[in-house]
Amino acid sequence: EEDRRWELVRSLLHDESRAVEDRVAGLLVLLYGQPLARIARLTRDQVTDSPDGVTLLLGTMPVEMPGPLDHIVRQHLARRHGRAAVGRTSDHPWLFPGGAPGHPISTAQLKVRLAAVGIPGRSGRNTALMDLAVKLPPVALARMLGIHISTAGTWAERARGSHAAYAAQVSRRAFSKF
Repeated sequence: EEDRRWELVRSLLHDESRAVEDRVAGLLVLLYGQPLARIARLTRDQVTDSPDGVTLLLGTMPVEMPGPLDHIVRQHLARRHGRAAVGRTSDHPWLFPGGAPGHPISTAQLKVRLAAVGIPGRSGRNTALMDLAVKLPPVALARMLGIHISTAGTWAERARGSHAAYAAQVSRRAFSKF
């Protein structure tokens, strides 16, 4: 599953034939473990674009978007229209505007869009959270992603357990060859 996740990440980062909003939303799931409901409610005010780079406020500390993700987020910010067929759609606050003027994309619609490009919402999110929990202490994970500290601690415990189990499994396989 981890290999598939990185394959999807590479595809979203470099395949310009995909819709930019699908690329950004998919990368938020696969790299930052964001739930679809939170992605759907992100506002443009949560993104800061400066000469130093692009940051996104998911929790209490801004997350710096690495290249080429920063470029893709900038492309997405340049799109000022929503999907509404009638009504003004250029002055909305949403990072992912929906079909109704002034409203964000629905979680269900976002799920359908991401599934169409091969992104599994829940399992992609879980894999990203597991990966981040291995690399970051629970406090930093909670602040960066806007999750509760106990949730971050649970992810850290799961990550330690899964990596220990994996190491034991590899060790048993290596030993059984002799």
